[in-house]
Amino acid sequence: MDDPAALRQVLARFPTVRAAVIGDLMADRFIYGEARRLSPEAPVPVVHIRKRTIQPGGAANVANNVLSLGGKLALFGVLGDDEAGRDVHGILEQRGADLSGVRFEARRPTTVKTRVVAQAQHLVRFDEEETGPIDGEVSAWLLDRLSALAGTLNVVVFSDYAKGLLGQDLVGKAMALCRERGLPVVADPKPANIGLYKGVDVIKPNLGEALRLIGWEQEPGEDDMAAVCRRVRERSEARGVIVTAGWRGMYVLDEHGFAHIPGTPREVYDVAGAGDSTLAAIALALACGASLHDAAHLGNLAGGIAVEKLGIATVSAEEMLAEIEAEHEHA
Repeated sequence: MDDPAALRQVLARFPTVRAAVIGDLMADRFIYGEARRLSPEAPVPVVHIRKRTIQPGGAANVANNVLSLGGKLALFGVLGDDEAGRDVHGILEQRGADLSGVRFEARRPTTVKTRVVAQAQHLVRFDEEETGPIDGEVSAWLLDRLSALAGTLNVVVFSDYAKGLLGQDLVGKAMALCRERGLPVVADPKPANIGLYKGVDVIKPNLGEALRLIGWEQEPGEDDMAAVCRRVRERSEARGVIVTAGWRGMYVLDEHGFAHIPGTPREVYDVAGAGDSTLAAIALALACGASLHDAAHLGNLAGGIAVEKLGIATVSAEEMLAEIEAEHEHA
């Protein structure tokens, strides 16, 4: 059991942190309704729409969680010059994000994931996106903005959904800038992009991504997880590894060794976006000087809170504090 007082102290320092989030900005749309019958045209449910919502998604959801946890934020990325892009921009602007590193691109639509939900059941998702690489001028602009703000930052987060923003030139130069400024870097990339993040401070794949990354075909048992983490570290050359595994918890490997942080039993309503909540909490904790183990513990709590909420949800510092207290009472 980790020291709850130490976790509370880290959480209390979140408002002192200014984090940069760089990555694929998206919009998550939800269409909620009721499905009482099948269509006469095809064996599919007919949904009577009751409500529509839109929330920041992808890297924008990581940013939203940094803000909800009490941190300060500078966001870097691209949105389409369209309704979804303006909605995401407006939500984050109202919450106090520094969006001077975000630009609208008329030729590149905002990535939008639309989910249809009826009676709390996810029926279908459809995506609208352009995943080709951004052009060199946009990449150079983003790097210039990051360089201009680097002196105000405490941690840099790469939220890489492989949608085309984060290429070799931008990531390589951004990581070099972070090393030069002594900024810790946390990355959550898709396996295909792992080579871009060689030498990152912390890499955070989920279990499925970790297994694809290292070519591990069978389902790993608990006794295998230390080896999985070591192989992820070898592939990424990261200083620290956090593998998230849902109800199984998290597996952590750094210079101090390997550890397992067990999951807490949850009533799971929606796993969408939970990894973004986890990533935000980990990054803020590391920027506060927490050990990788304590940062992962706080990330584990944040992800657990998020899956108990329907839709793309953010997690608050107050909810985190309540989780720490509840965990201590049941220890």
